[in-house]
Amino acid sequence: MGAEAEPEQIRLVCVGNDEIATSDHVRKWMETQPLEDIEVTAQFDVELPSALEILENGDADLIAISASNWYLCKGAPDTMVAAALPRRDENHILVADDRIAYLPHKSIILANNRLQRRQLRRYRPDFRVLDPVAFADMIGRKLPDDSGLALQAWMEDLRATKIIGGYVSERHLFDIANIDSRRHKLMTDSRENSARFLPSPLNGLTLLVSREGFPMSLSERIGDIESLTAWSCEKIILEQIDPELHDRVGLIVRHRQVPSLLNQAEQEKDLLRSTALTNPEGEIISPPSYAHGVKSWKYDPSKLSGVSPEEMWLRVGTNQMVETIIETIDRSGNRTLLLERLNWKDEDSVNVRLIAREWEEMLALVTKEHAEDIRLGPARPAFLDL
Repeated sequence: MGAEAEPEQIRLVCVGNDEIATSDHVRKWMETQPLEDIEVTAQFDVELPSALEILENGDADLIAISASNWYLCKGAPDTMVAAALPRRDENHILVADDRIAYLPHKSIILANNRLQRRQLRRYRPDFRVLDPVAFADMIGRKLPDDSGLALQAWMEDLRATKIIGGYVSERHLFDIANIDSRRHKLMTDSRENSARFLPSPLNGLTLLVSREGFPMSLSERIGDIESLTAWSCEKIILEQIDPELHDRVGLIVRHRQVPSLLNQAEQEKDLLRSTALTNPEGEIISPPSYAHGVKSWKYDPSKLSGVSPEEMWLRVGTNQMVETIIETIDRSGNRTLLLERLNWKDEDSVNVRLIAREWEEMLALVTKEHAEDIRLGPARPAFLDL
């Protein structure tokens, strides 16, 4: 009998403590990782400088770090983003006794992030949505120095004593604190446009950073392609936006299958989207690069029951698309600038740059003050007050 092959060893160093979602993402990935021929050992609670030193010395193969932290530090010499873990919990949660639509009139909601404050005002203009710092000054209470678990405990005490109606937090902090209360996810997708809560850029993404030359074959086996697409595209868009505006921009990049898009168009009665994805005969339009190699497939929801994912993929061919959604909201929540684009997966590297340029031009126009003009009238403030 031949000896069984030893599993490949991957030594991983996780940057950040338990209050950062990265540790939780890595643990869940290790628990659910399906590859039996790869054995992962992880070291947690390591600071970034120490982790980079460990990687440089060859004592680790990969560093796990949140995409936002890696973006802020602008990377490190002789390193590369080898892969990305599946995106998890990119949306914030609202901790409250009831769903957001049913909370009492003029409820006080605390949110540490400027984007979520504006999104909540847009959905419920009657809410008093405040920054915890401003609210602490109003009621004369000392705010914790820590913005993680300590701040959440402070806000939970206010909610439990009915001083506030609820507060916005993150899923991993809520789970660690083991709070006995209801939580409600601020969803990206909703049938109500005003109820859409896009996540902050790069939120929920965990990167695996390696030394240069990490095997591509191994990266593809351990990483998530959709998350890697999200990282590369969102990073390009962020680089075109003024850093001062990053905390008030919602952004998500994700893969979408054409049948899913058509189902959404049918539910939302979006004729523009459905006609853009199908020809006059109701057949899905193939990507340009595969137009001569893949047959069109007639979309019929009634024939999808019992179809396996593999068979679905064969029917649809290579009809995978990348969806990019960007928004920013004014201070009052009354006005929104939204850009939504779909492109074929093979064209994402080019299209994301066009999207970033288009967003930059749109943002410049809506934030520009209107000077007095003989034809256009007196001077007026900008459309969006950011």
